[in-house]
Amino acid sequence: MAFGIQHERLERQFPTPEEWTWTSRTGYRSARFNEDPEANGTGLTDWANIGNGYRQLIQRLEDPAKDGSGLSEQEEGGTFVAGVGKTGADLENKSYAWKEGYFEILMGAARAAEHLDGWVKDETRNTAFPLEVVIGPSNPNPKPVPPGAMAPPLEENCSPAFEAPETYYMKILTARGFPTRNRLRAAHAYADWLDFKGLPASAEEMYRWGIDIANSGAHSNLPLVDSSTGVIRADATDISSNLLQATTSLAVHYARNSNVSSALPIFVSILRARRSLPTVSPSALKCKDVEDEAPPSTVSAILSLLGSLITPPSYPPPPPSGDEPPFRTSSELCEEAGVMIYIGEVLFASASYNEGLSWTREAVDLAEERFADTNTDEGGRARCQECLDAGLGNWKRMVVNLANNERKEQEGRKPGWFERDTKHSKDGRWTQEERVVEDRMRRAREILNAQNLAKSNAGKGSMLLFG
Repeated sequence: MAFGIQHERLERQFPTPEEWTWTSRTGYRSARFNEDPEANGTGLTDWANIGNGYRQLIQRLEDPAKDGSGLSEQEEGGTFVAGVGKTGADLENKSYAWKEGYFEILMGAARAAEHLDGWVKDETRNTAFPLEVVIGPSNPNPKPVPPGAMAPPLEENCSPAFEAPETYYMKILTARGFPTRNRLRAAHAYADWLDFKGLPASAEEMYRWGIDIANSGAHSNLPLVDSSTGVIRADATDISSNLLQATTSLAVHYARNSNVSSALPIFVSILRARRSLPTVSPSALKCKDVEDEAPPSTVSAILSLLGSLITPPSYPPPPPSGDEPPFRTSSELCEEAGVMIYIGEVLFASASYNEGLSWTREAVDLAEERFADTNTDEGGRARCQECLDAGLGNWKRMVVNLANNERKEQEGRKPGWFERDTKHSKDGRWTQEERVVEDRMRRAREILNAQNLAKSNAGKGSMLLFG
């Protein structure tokens, strides 16, 4: 009974398609639950076991005799990718819930593959070990295993613990039938992995593929992005949410790899595109919400609560595809503040100190203003909080850097004939601005506390160039 109650609770946390068999539904819920070391009660994540669970689920969903009825290969035998094999099934005949569940399982397997990179499986004991403890010719100085752990394996008994992450990312990227937002999410996750592995050129190609994916879903017959630079065209209209996300990811990649000359034009074009988004009246949104959401009666609320405890929840409806342009609402203005923070970082890193500071100050003002705006929804307010924290952190780092240089100059400067030594009696420009930033950080904490949000983490910075 406890097992059934637990899975009823997990079904509400990790919903599964109704058309899946009981085995697949419970297997998926268990895999997702075990990824969280705090929720599973062990404090650890057994990625080998989780990865094996996801692998078995993929086999079930791709088996026509189990949960893969109606699944087919693409025309001409499917797609082949070097080093990966046949990928990209045709999912056009499957329901939204089935495809969404299949996508989450593939992404889960990719996460497991990333965590198991550099691990091997001892075939004699069916147990995973990190590569550095293996005993064999290729590892003459193996590390000792922790106390109480199993004895280290012999090299001749080992094989890779899991497939490479690209095996699963490519299944998503080359499949037919996944919505644009899913394919874009997979492309960015794979690009992040390539960046982590120290392969920036390969990561750049994947980010550019993400732009192609976003372009494919755009409602425009004209090119919206310069293919050679990644810059959104000045005359482009109807820029979708997916395209804004894809170009931002490419620009961030350039900035993190110190290619600021390529990053800055993209960021500027993104900001221009965001400022030209269609507007919608916040009052109209409020009126629509009031009309659509009539308050339930007490009896209806009680009956609804009892029904939710007895009846399994239905699968969540599909979120927005991202192929449409967003409205320039108060929440979207928080995204503009984030782009301005990036521009400020790039300019400051390019030694354009005053310009970088100016952009950062404006971003902080905008994020603070939008955060306090009652028209900003919960998601937008959370984004504004992130931008406010990052902007204040960057602002402080910038002025501390400049103030330190200013103090060094003052200490090395000798007073003139008719000057008295004032280096200890008068603070310089940047030292004074340090105090201004500290005051703004205190004010931001007061605003955040007043809104009953999470504790402010101002000073952390965005970790793009200053990490």
